[in-house]
Amino acid sequence: SPVREAREVLSRPVWRTLYAPIFALALLVFSRDAAARPFSVEDTTWEGCTELAKIAEEELGPRFVATGRLDLSLLTPEDSIILAHPTRALDVGSLSRWLTEGGRAIVFDEYGTGDELLRHFGVERIPMPEDPLLTLRNNPSFAIAEPAMSHPTVADVDRVVTNHAVGLKHKDLSPVLKVHAQSGSDTTLALAGVVNKGRLLAVGDSSMIINGMLRFPGNRAFLRGVLRYAADDDLWGTRKGRVYFVYGDFEEVGTFGNDSGILSRLRWLFQTLHDLAVRIRTFGLPPELALVIAFLLGFIVVVWVGRVAGKTHRPEVPRFTRPVPLFAQGGVLGHRALLFAPRTPRSLAMLELKSAMEEELSRLLRLPDIPSHQELLHRVGEAGLLDGERLSKLRSLLLVLSEIETMMLSKHRKNVRAVSNDELVQATKTGVDILAAARANRQGGVA
Repeated sequence: SPVREAREVLSRPVWRTLYAPIFALALLVFSRDAAARPFSVEDTTWEGCTELAKIAEEELGPRFVATGRLDLSLLTPEDSIILAHPTRALDVGSLSRWLTEGGRAIVFDEYGTGDELLRHFGVERIPMPEDPLLTLRNNPSFAIAEPAMSHPTVADVDRVVTNHAVGLKHKDLSPVLKVHAQSGSDTTLALAGVVNKGRLLAVGDSSMIINGMLRFPGNRAFLRGVLRYAADDDLWGTRKGRVYFVYGDFEEVGTFGNDSGILSRLRWLFQTLHDLAVRIRTFGLPPELALVIAFLLGFIVVVWVGRVAGKTHRPEVPRFTRPVPLFAQGGVLGHRALLFAPRTPRSLAMLELKSAMEEELSRLLRLPDIPSHQELLHRVGEAGLLDGERLSKLRSLLLVLSEIETMMLSKHRKNVRAVSNDELVQATKTGVDILAAARANRQGGVA
């Protein structure tokens, strides 16, 4: 039946190797959908921000906009941004230009990528004191901060409970909230200041605005003060814009101000790559990238197993039964095989031709030793072994062979010119013709 055939196919070893990558792929997909997003205005759990959305609705009404996609090109100086624990690289250039023109930014962040914007304005993160004077349940991670100055955001605030916060430091910005230490030193939790026509409020704790922390009256009062501060009129005019609430891995599109063309696209590409590097360094691999890597690894495993399982092995002949190559046997035949091997330089064969001609001509002349070329040519001509044409060919051939021998014996072997097969064949034919004529004249009685 078809069901039985399908079971037999799936039970094969090749298909079994697919189980692990398919399971990992499904696990990554479903875990991504099921995972809750911290700071979401739709998340009613401890780390959600549904309470923030309710308070913002009471204070701001339709002016409050919670979004996961912020179009910087649509921002106006009358708008405000509340930024909670960003995890993507920020377009610091656009945000700084917007602040300079009159925008208002409130940054709740302790370990996210908000430090890029803070560093741009000289704000430095510092550790909280290890011995805070006031804590929740005697836990230093839940230090209690108090107002440091008269500021609109802390007008109704007595105390604020923090949650694993960090301190902030700036030489010019005014402290808004401070954490007192038992040693007597104070650490600033929140800073506020003017950026040309705009305003910046930085808070070193993003968790103080989540559902679980807004059960404390001081935190709720501080949040209401922040929302009112985001929408209050400025000295240069009224603020009738929107108050955007963005958090986590929200997406930034467009740019603010005169920043378009190729430069803008290059900046966007750099920001995207930088964003990916920051996310991997801070939060590990993104789900999308982990999904692709898991799929590729599974595919590589399947291909490797399939190749190994289906590989046929060529039978190997034992080494002691293999025939010995001709060039390794020695003798005349072995020497000839070595000279005419494909990888042997043809110049070596030319040297063998030179040696053979010198020996044979010396034998025909009955000379005890091989003389120099000039002496050999003189003796051959004097004995009449060759006519004028062949004697001229012999002189030219010996000159070429001597040149090749000189280059072979030189220290600079790189300068040895290559000898082609055609050149070797032509030189051999010429040498054989010369020796045949010399033997014939010698046998004919020429003295």
